[in-house]
Amino acid sequence: MKPLYSLLVLLLGLGGFFAPQKAAAQETTSSQIRVLTVSPIVGESIDKQEKITYGLFPFYSFDDFREARFIQRLTPDSSITLQATMLDGSIKQRPFTINDFRAVRVSIEARQKMLSATPGFGTARIGMPDSLGQMYSVELRTGTSFVGRLVAQRAGEYEFQTTDLGRITVQRANIKTMQPLTSDQAGKGWEPVGNGTRLFFAPTARTLRQGEGYVQDINIFFVGANYGITNNIAIGGLVGLVPGAGLNILAVTPKVGVAVTEKFSVGAGVLFASVFGETGGIGYGLGTYGTADNNVTLGLGYLFADGEVESSPVVVLGGATRISRRVSLLNETYIVDGGFGGLAGLRIAAARLSGSLGILYGTDGEDGIVVPAYLEVTYRFGKVK
Repeated sequence: MKPLYSLLVLLLGLGGFFAPQKAAAQETTSSQIRVLTVSPIVGESIDKQEKITYGLFPFYSFDDFREARFIQRLTPDSSITLQATMLDGSIKQRPFTINDFRAVRVSIEARQKMLSATPGFGTARIGMPDSLGQMYSVELRTGTSFVGRLVAQRAGEYEFQTTDLGRITVQRANIKTMQPLTSDQAGKGWEPVGNGTRLFFAPTARTLRQGEGYVQDINIFFVGANYGITNNIAIGGLVGLVPGAGLNILAVTPKVGVAVTEKFSVGAGVLFASVFGETGGIGYGLGTYGTADNNVTLGLGYLFADGEVESSPVVVLGGATRISRRVSLLNETYIVDGGFGGLAGLRIAAARLSGSLGILYGTDGEDGIVVPAYLEVTYRFGKVK
């Protein structure tokens, strides 16, 4: 079992399970508060899109904002509070007088009348709600792309404020996609380069989105592919071909994952492989914190073969950070039986095509090793944004 053990760890290393428990949130019973609807136009919960559309709550940045609601405490003073949830999960509260509350209602209704009177308002969108003031990565049907802030919309056209081109007007029919950006993404000249589902060999707990997939060639002789069946389930495989030796390695790699919060995901999966006539694999779980561009993963897995399961787990610790528009730094370290090894390097990526180069490091008896060991090219297909 040892040859399979070493091969799976160093060649097909997958991760484990790390799921910090969420602190129990303090609950306020419905007998103590009631939720107020400031306007039927937005309902009880006001999301990020509605905040931007109706110009609400300027004291909260739309880059950090998720949703808000008005609550009234059933106390003698019947105080009104705006309870806002941020993207990082934090909750902020702000007291409102009855006059402030009514002023919000008036501003929403006034804005709605203005928007309703705008030609083209309420007509078909191009795949997602547009937002005045939001930064977008825009791709035209001609293949041209740019980053700009949406400043106006009229019948059949959008107007953007860009850094390099100034104000430009684009016909709605000529727009292929519009991807909303955070201020950090816009500052880096961001474009989508994947959903952060893997490091080098090791997966993260983040999952491929439904309809998103990729094929890759690793070290020339290994070809793999993965595809998002749903937003939580992906299936993949790996085939290794060495000239003159026939089919040497065949692996199947299903994975499931769930986003617990905006930045924390947990996942689990199995790699089942046939390696030089032997069969075995690894069952694993994962915890990943961060975004597609910047994340850290901690995991735990157990190797199995010939009906036996190794008693010593494989621990993986890895991460990725995007340092420029095209370049990300990657690392994955495996710890097993008191030793360790891993890959460190970089990935250069465009929207559909990327390439990675990794250096193998680790312990070999009392000596360490550092050798170039990983080269891959990946093509993304299907949904890429």
